[in-house]
Amino acid sequence: MTEHRLSKNKHISGFKTLAEEIYGKTAARAALIADKSFLGLLLLGAGAGALIFQPRYDVGFFNDDASFVLLARSILDYLRMPAGPGFLSNFTHFMPGYPVFLAPFAAVFEPHWAWLRLTTAAVSVLSLYGVWKLSEGWLTAEERRWATLLYALHPLFLLSSGMVMADPFLSCLFIFGLLGLRWAVEGVNGGWAYALLICMAVWAAGTKPIGIILALALTVSLLTARAWKALGLTTAFIWLPALLAGLSAFLKKESPTDYIYQMTNGLAHLAQQPFLERIYNSLHTFVLVYGLALPWPRGPVFDLLGALMIAGILYFCATGLSSLLSKPRPGRFVALAAGILILCQALIMSLWSVYSQRYALPILPFMLLFLVAGLYSFAESRAKAAKGLLVLLALGFLIRSAGLALETYSPQRPAETKLCLQTLEWIRTETPPESRFLGRGAAILLYTGRAGHGMFGAPNMDAFISELSRLHITHALVTDETALSPRGAYRTNQAWQKMMERAWLQQHPRFFKKLHENKAEKTEIYSIGIPERWDNAVALYGRALRELRDSDRTAATASLRQALAEVPDFPSALTALASVRLWQGKDFKEAEKHLRHALALEPNYARASQMLLEILERQGRKSEAAKVRASGQAAVSLPPFEVIP
Repeated sequence: MTEHRLSKNKHISGFKTLAEEIYGKTAARAALIADKSFLGLLLLGAGAGALIFQPRYDVGFFNDDASFVLLARSILDYLRMPAGPGFLSNFTHFMPGYPVFLAPFAAVFEPHWAWLRLTTAAVSVLSLYGVWKLSEGWLTAEERRWATLLYALHPLFLLSSGMVMADPFLSCLFIFGLLGLRWAVEGVNGGWAYALLICMAVWAAGTKPIGIILALALTVSLLTARAWKALGLTTAFIWLPALLAGLSAFLKKESPTDYIYQMTNGLAHLAQQPFLERIYNSLHTFVLVYGLALPWPRGPVFDLLGALMIAGILYFCATGLSSLLSKPRPGRFVALAAGILILCQALIMSLWSVYSQRYALPILPFMLLFLVAGLYSFAESRAKAAKGLLVLLALGFLIRSAGLALETYSPQRPAETKLCLQTLEWIRTETPPESRFLGRGAAILLYTGRAGHGMFGAPNMDAFISELSRLHITHALVTDETALSPRGAYRTNQAWQKMMERAWLQQHPRFFKKLHENKAEKTEIYSIGIPERWDNAVALYGRALRELRDSDRTAATASLRQALAEVPDFPSALTALASVRLWQGKDFKEAEKHLRHALALEPNYARASQMLLEILERQGRKSEAAKVRASGQAAVSLPPFEVIP
């Protein structure tokens, strides 16, 4: 009887074990199917979102994107017909990593440059898949879903999906570089893990100088993990070539890209900043990433609430990083590398303008991973509270992204997203091929084939004209870009400079003649007619000023007459000659003639106006003096003209 019961219990136990095994396998299979379904829907949604934002930014609007396309074309041209060592000089500003990726697509899509935005959409979807693979088995299933969902809904991620820019590509390289790190530490996928790790690190460094931080983060993590083989390969294929390149650049006293010069200068400036200011500027990165959720009102109360909200988010990020660093390998080494990336990027971003949200894109997925992990770690006993906060954050991202999408398709589409394609077509058909344009240099070259130069930082009108003369620029494109912030201040010094140069073009018909105006696109095209001997005249005028400082008025008079012989319509030289004649007490009539000539050319030339007033008042010609004074006041809105060699 006892044996029968034992046998029966054994059978029941066996059935239970079998049932539990079947249930476990079924549950695992169901979870796998659920994960695959979630990932599939997420990728489809992200792809659709990226396509929705495709029309927002015309290719060429940023000038950087036009430059990337031009560099991609130059790579193709070089492959067809090598043009010697000068080819590398094309990459003194932008590095070749992204143009190399773009080159085959540029060949296929030419001249339909708008289609190149599809490559960024594909890269963005691939980045989302990379985040999913990277967090597999590292975060819990629920945390993993939240992290990828927040990334897919984030307005910065979706906005960047419609740009032909290097930042989404760099973000993808960072993600897959950490995936290669994970594989190498786990010892899976053999040589593919090392190949992925090294290729991503090298490509990131070749895409932007800031990309070198990926190699730094990988090296520190591999050293901590004691992954000696991967560390040796990283040293051989990344750090030794970088050392040789740096040594070569040092010996030649030149940098492979001017970005490195800018960054080193910026880092040197960081060392001079007060400690608190340095911290504040570094936190600017986090403000960019999380400040795009919902439009946030301004004011003393809301500014304080916003600061507290950002402080809370930073706390959860730090908590998430701490919890992930305490996990077993390989998770903690991936978390260490991601933390280094965020820290370095925040430091570098503190050197840039506050209008550079896309620069924060490469670290966005890691910050969201830390945020989700931090919320779950903080609210272990309050899971509903954590989920509630995540729902609110996701809803905020969704509302903001939806608002931007509606704005993209609105008839009042933001002017800062448009490129003047009709005007560029006019340039292509109506101007000679040898024309040289001032304005959107890279975009003009890409769409019209005409040589183009961006606006340059001329401190005054004469320097502006001298640069135009030196570069043999024949035309100028003026666009109505927004230069003022909502509060009325200039967005950047560059915006202020463009406003000044636009005013010089519009208000000096003596040099600039309007050829075309497109009121719909708010653009104007000017032909530039600078006297051929302008540079000689300016040089002679400068010599005259030096002679005046040496009190040699006779020599100065001769130099000024030579300058006017080169360019008779030279207001500064006319005024200076009138001044010399007055100092010498000679020929008030000649001085008056020169001053009236100068004011006819430049009505708002204050020095000439004041000198003419003094002559007329000294001679008792009050009615004429009143007319000169009234003319000067009427012209006060014009930009002043005075040559300062």
